[in-house]
Amino acid sequence: MPPSPDVAPGANAPAGDPAPRVVRRLRVAVANDFELVVAGLSTMLAPFESIEVCDSVLLGEPVDSVVDVVLYDTFGRADLGFDELRRLRQQDKVGAIAIYTSNADARLVRAALDAGAAGVLSKALPAAALVAALVRVAGGEVVVAQSGAVAGDGLAGRDWPGRSMGLTERQAEVVVLLLEGLTNAEIAEVLYVGLDTVKTHLRRAYRVLGVRNRAQAVARLLEDPGFGRFR
Repeated sequence: MPPSPDVAPGANAPAGDPAPRVVRRLRVAVANDFELVVAGLSTMLAPFESIEVCDSVLLGEPVDSVVDVVLYDTFGRADLGFDELRRLRQQDKVGAIAIYTSNADARLVRAALDAGAAGVLSKALPAAALVAALVRVAGGEVVVAQSGAVAGDGLAGRDWPGRSMGLTERQAEVVVLLLEGLTNAEIAEVLYVGLDTVKTHLRRAYRVLGVRNRAQAVARLLEDPGFGRFR
């Protein structure tokens, strides 16, 4: 298991003197299916000296570095059972796993915790609050941090497929699941939202993309390099 992220006694302290305390940086891996998402998360966390983003993982790949926490972004995931989360937990180099999500639905929180997540952290959290929550998760706490943020505070540095086209993250998440071949009802189930909410997101996404239906939306989305995995 990864070493504790807590402070540790320093080496070579003079006899009889208190050992100096050396703070070890929290080692974090970020994980998602999309390179843009992973790179954006790494950029957002980079300014914080208390943590080190030492691995960026596309889901399905192994975590190569020993890490205290994997920050698992649920963007675009159609896996209701969190099978990928369970796979990550089985890796010897992984300490704890925190789910990073825009959804505060109690059913998602329960499903994630039941699958072995030690944290469910909101994408609305300011970056500093996210880092503080990761430290708590690494320290052995179960953390559900969903509130107390100002809208937009959690956006700095993050990225997602379709952002350059004008899509919000939620709209992009819906169209990713559309590209996966899910029906509106299946998208609603995956995102723990109502069917009307999915339809609203799709209508707004279509307006942003300048299209009128699914077929046109798919063709337009595949023009964006961020959706390259669907080509």
